[in-house]
Amino acid sequence: MKNFFRNIEVILGSITISVTVLSVITNVILRYGFGIQFAWIEEVSVGCFIWTVFLGATAAYKDKALIGVEVLTQALPYKGKRFLELLIYSFLFILTATLFVLSYNYTVGSGKITAALEISYVYINSSIVFSFGMMTFYSLKFLIEDIVSLTGWQKKVEKN
Repeated sequence: MKNFFRNIEVILGSITISVTVLSVITNVILRYGFGIQFAWIEEVSVGCFIWTVFLGATAAYKDKALIGVEVLTQALPYKGKRFLELLIYSFLFILTATLFVLSYNYTVGSGKITAALEISYVYINSSIVFSFGMMTFYSLKFLIEDIVSLTGWQKKVEKN
């Protein structure tokens, strides 16, 4: 169970990409093989694809696999690198928290519904809220880890 929550973005992303692929394949077979077309299949696949994109971005962010500015950090001395990392993590925390709040307000205020299934876009847009919420959590975690590492607080606690 612990492993499930540790990798929730990847697990949910795997499910949503699987649903996307299966629904697109099903729609193609039905359309070209039998001349049948269901509009709701397209809505399901697009909704799942949106969830996949945001879950994938969150998983990459969690693993620090997004593009970084290595040239700048490589030119700095060790303490300069550490200070720049602290500055970057502080900025990322503020940015992701702001995007979380904005996406929440956008999602809550959304009154649109899909054409075929007539479901609220809240279910699709909540992927943005979930993603930026998790990114905010990870940003705070990275920031705290960096502060602890910079101050040597953890080593002081271990000595006592």
